[in-house]
Amino acid sequence: LKNLFPSARVLRLDADSTMAADSYAMYLEAFAAGEYDILLGTQMVAKGLDFPNVTLVGVLGADSATYSEDFRSFERTFSLLTQVVGRAGRGGDRGLAIIQSMNPESSVIKLAARQDYDGFYAAEIGLRQLRRCPPFGDLLIFQFSSPFQEKALAAAAAFRGELEALLPGLAGQNAPPMLLGPAPAAIARVNGRFRYRLTLRCENTKPLRQLIAWQLQRFRKNKAYSAVHVSADCNPYDV
Repeated sequence: LKNLFPSARVLRLDADSTMAADSYAMYLEAFAAGEYDILLGTQMVAKGLDFPNVTLVGVLGADSATYSEDFRSFERTFSLLTQVVGRAGRGGDRGLAIIQSMNPESSVIKLAARQDYDGFYAAEIGLRQLRRCPPFGDLLIFQFSSPFQEKALAAAAAFRGELEALLPGLAGQNAPPMLLGPAPAAIARVNGRFRYRLTLRCENTKPLRQLIAWQLQRFRKNKAYSAVHVSADCNPYDV
């Protein structure tokens, strides 16, 4: 930006630049007061900001999140883009939002650019129902982590085998539960621990919760997997 606009005063706003106490509010006040010409930031600049003198907003890599394995990825992209588009032209002057996309024909990009909430909901709710994602079903995520990759994978595979034998007798499910995985987590290694996941498409009923609690307790007592930590989360915010 400084090369393209050498006379512009550029303000960087992200987690690193706002580590000091009160720096976030201080920077925003300075930008609102006209001490800067361009605000460059991460997603933190997209929401809740009201600058009447801002007439141009740009979004880089807008569709990167839509390739995530998270079933909420379209929803989050649409929400972020509609928020960003709404930052421009809040005063008396007309605003313009420019969205950079590798897939400009994406329905999510087009709907967000038009701020078409009803259109997005109609498309998204049908996809959720087809995939049995919330609110039409539940996703139970099991995570296995260990300093030893082969042990984490073996534990996940063994857990799946045991769970597959138990699920046919489960009552209260309108559709048969479906197990996916094991597969590496989106971030496959954290703090020296390898991570694998199982995904169970199901309905979060009391019999299911009792079955999972019993299976987790039994599995954790197995000394063969003492080096493996296993956890379960229903409909986690980040899948």
